[in-house]
Amino acid sequence: IEAVDTSKWGFFTGNKASKKVEVVLDTSKPDLYVLSQSYSISKGGSAVVVFRATDNQLKEVYVQTNFGKKFKAVPFYKEGFYAALVAWPVQVENFSAEVIARDFAGNESKSHVRYFYENVKYKTSTIALNDRFLDGKIVDLTDQYAKDPNALSRLDKMKFVNETLRNSNEEKITALTSNVDTDITNGFNIIPFYPLRNGKKVADFADHRFYTYNNEQVSESWHMGIDFASVASAPIIASNAGRVVLASENGIYGLNIVIDHGFGLYSLYGHCSSAKVKEGDMVAAGDQIGTTGTSGLALGDHLHFGILVQGEEVRPQQWMDKKWIKDNVTSVLDAAKAMIDKN
Repeated sequence: IEAVDTSKWGFFTGNKASKKVEVVLDTSKPDLYVLSQSYSISKGGSAVVVFRATDNQLKEVYVQTNFGKKFKAVPFYKEGFYAALVAWPVQVENFSAEVIARDFAGNESKSHVRYFYENVKYKTSTIALNDRFLDGKIVDLTDQYAKDPNALSRLDKMKFVNETLRNSNEEKITALTSNVDTDITNGFNIIPFYPLRNGKKVADFADHRFYTYNNEQVSESWHMGIDFASVASAPIIASNAGRVVLASENGIYGLNIVIDHGFGLYSLYGHCSSAKVKEGDMVAAGDQIGTTGTSGLALGDHLHFGILVQGEEVRPQQWMDKKWIKDNVTSVLDAAKAMIDKN
């Protein structure tokens, strides 16, 4: 690199400065190899993948999906190895995923994750709205959250609550549950979730609901959790340890509690009548975190229970099933650790 000024110094040639800089040309892609993954992933479900990625100048590793979502990978077991939970949202028709490793020079390696895809069919419901509901819960929530509720008609209030407010509440949950702890993990010791003792399921996950009034469709939504009911103000139990990231009012979810269990997995509890925890608290398995209620868009006392993987709502049934957790998560991680130790 040379720089010359307009000085007449040096027989009118000017002052000159030069510096030699050594440039290293890096054309080598990161070394990438998938060690272990869940056998299958179902629509609305979760899966895990473990891989090796090495490079002297490794910049980032993640799992890229066909629908644009990037799932963050965390360091796993030993240096150079990574693991990630991934999810197939119910609203996405098809699923595919690739592990990506990229270095600081822009060199990139890709490896397809070979899952068996299971297309699950979910319930569709048509719900006829009545004046009692529209003039009750809908009015209450509109008065609480709308900027000018008096300017809205009865059906506009329904659309505001079921669409505008719902979207805002879900965006808040997505933002809170998209974070992943990047500390190295040796495994993921999780037991089945059982949040409500003697709870009876009263509504299922991924029910696509269409709302009508006088036989005309006025709104729609997805019910992204399972509703359980037992008795009024029943104790809600944290089945697994974690950190509370939300414990406050959240629109249609009412008094809403969300717990971070690590590895990108979160549990959600809605319509609570009370919270026994606050944001930032660490909870242990078996702790009572709240009581069921009718807060938010709930007509009867119940618990809305949800599971999220890096901001994506997934089937809670899988995370309530001991065999599914073993076959699709813990055994996959254990198999990867065994392979790493052999090398």
